[in-house]
Amino acid sequence: MPGMVHIEQLGVAVGEFRLRDLTLDTAEHEYFVVLGPTGAGKTVLLECIAGLIRPDRGRVLLGGKDVTDLPPEQRRVGYLPQDYALFPHLTVRENLGFGLMVQKRQSEIPAKLEHYASLLGIGHLLDRLPDRLSGGEKQRVALGRALAVDPGIMLLDEPLSALDVATRERIGDELRRIHDRTGITTIHISHNFAETLRLADRVALVRDGQLVQVGTPEEIMRQPQSRFAAEFVRSENILAGVAAGTRIRVGETVLTSTASATGPVCVTIRPDDVEALTTAAADAFRATVVGIEARGDGYALHTQGVLPLTAFVSRSEYRRQQFEPGCSVWLRLPLAAVNVFAAGGDEPANHPNGDQAA
Repeated sequence: MPGMVHIEQLGVAVGEFRLRDLTLDTAEHEYFVVLGPTGAGKTVLLECIAGLIRPDRGRVLLGGKDVTDLPPEQRRVGYLPQDYALFPHLTVRENLGFGLMVQKRQSEIPAKLEHYASLLGIGHLLDRLPDRLSGGEKQRVALGRALAVDPGIMLLDEPLSALDVATRERIGDELRRIHDRTGITTIHISHNFAETLRLADRVALVRDGQLVQVGTPEEIMRQPQSRFAAEFVRSENILAGVAAGTRIRVGETVLTSTASATGPVCVTIRPDDVEALTTAAADAFRATVVGIEARGDGYALHTQGVLPLTAFVSRSEYRRQQFEPGCSVWLRLPLAAVNVFAAGGDEPANHPNGDQAA
């Protein structure tokens, strides 16, 4: 079955939670991440695609075929639940072949075992029971079991959340490598934007059972279209202003954007887009460093001036310019770094991919 997924006006009630008229498309061979906070409805959406939950309204189409009323075993979907759901009384070998047994494809098991045990590096684990496996090993076995049935779609529910940081990055890279090698369309559920940046071709940001924004990770990060999106991806510099065309007044300061707007707006500028200098420069305004925070491979400079802004500088730039609390800096904002959306733009949207909530 081809790997295109189309979700059309999907609505479902699970207890007090509501997935509300959600429409979403993924492309064939795409690594697509559904991102959002706990309780946003990500797992409910995944279970509707897998056939584990029957929606109250709307349709699920896989490869152009309406599968809304089909049971899970007829959808050719590989599903990796958050807890991995390995059968505790079965060995790794038996877990890997379980889906093929259910589909009465026993003759394929030896070749599939050899292929996926090699691909996932678990050949030495085949005779172990799940309680003798580490978290990373369980994840690989569960992934192999899902892949063995030749799915057209792979569904991954928070596959990295239970792993330590080092293992999470390594397994995440492996997930992307396996996706690129197999070409299987993948929908990956996550609440972690850093994880999403590493893996996704495109992202759907969801909140309270509704779609907020769809785009590439770079678009979601640099062009959030609601305050919720801006805060979720840590835009940090979120300012209120009034726009007249491409000019936005923020307090006593006028900024310029590539986008045109009218009326009350929010302006977002990512810290890594703010250029910080210790000497006066054209098109820059003066500020004072009021705090310095070490982050990963650099430092966040928290400043106060005509605008309260945070700038990010690399470690080498930090040492070269000798920033310190209380020093004066000149901040420059590249035109493309100034993102604008209408104030109050927190209303979720249910547009097909490519349309963004405003």
